[in-house]
Amino acid sequence: MAARGQNSGQPTWAVYLDGLVEEHGSLAAVAERMAALHGWREDVESITRALRRLRLRGSLPGGKWGDRLLRTFGLPASVDARLRFMGSYHSRFVDLPVSLCTDLVQLWDRPPTSESRGGRLWLSLARATLALRARHPDEAATHLATAKPLATDDPAAQIELALSESLLDSRARPTSASAALAHVPELLRSLTGPDADCLRARYVGQVSHALNHAGDIDGAEALHFALPDAATTHPFARSRRANGLAYARFRHGDLAAAREHARLAARHAGDAGHVRLRAMALLMVVRVTHGTPEAAESLARARAIAHALEDATLLSRCDAAERGRLP
Repeated sequence: MAARGQNSGQPTWAVYLDGLVEEHGSLAAVAERMAALHGWREDVESITRALRRLRLRGSLPGGKWGDRLLRTFGLPASVDARLRFMGSYHSRFVDLPVSLCTDLVQLWDRPPTSESRGGRLWLSLARATLALRARHPDEAATHLATAKPLATDDPAAQIELALSESLLDSRARPTSASAALAHVPELLRSLTGPDADCLRARYVGQVSHALNHAGDIDGAEALHFALPDAATTHPFARSRRANGLAYARFRHGDLAAAREHARLAARHAGDAGHVRLRAMALLMVVRVTHGTPEAAESLARARAIAHALEDATLLSRCDAAERGRLP
């Protein structure tokens, strides 16, 4: 089995079992744990033989033993990491073209991953993000509805779900914060590390969007200013913070500071390889340098990224920037 989070091959029962063997030491150890958890109703040798047969099923349904295996162990860490990567909006999965992302999600949306709760959850979130990028809000809502009952015991997934629901709500009610965000602050307190930085920055961005549309520029700016900006903070979060401050300074007429923050947002995104985020930052540069050669160059670069990513939402924002009507 490859290193954690790095296995990119087609998911199969053999790959799944290899991951469990890597974590537990041997197939016999996996079988012994299953026997113990089921009151030793089957002996270890019988379970081991059943698991060897399961290895040969490829990506076919796993039946009784596949279900028992998933309920006992869940997904191996390497598979879980890959699914979370595909289902998280702030991961670099969104820096791939939409068609390639769709192919990868389809590749993983089969047994054993599709038969696990975690697999169905993160694949549904991935499909929702793809639908949002393609400007298919009804399709996104359907995938989010599938994910919702599966996310109840996973704070990161609950926040991911709430942020996507809020994004859909904001298109209908841009001046009010979505009710979907009500429990996000509490959920964020249970998380630490880079994902927490990114989710917190995205939450602030969603709340600030409503505040800005309601005219509370100072309130939105204060929320962004309070976000961490240390060298150890995830670059995605630092870029989102700088982008929010650029908008606030622009609305206050402080164009010099707005330009500085917008360029910093693009630099943070680019340094970490977040191509789509870099395009969003470049569109902020377009806004705050309107009518200058820098604005024209930044728009051309953002549009090139949008075309490369086959991203309809990003292309629509480029069109709006060209008309001088960025939201």
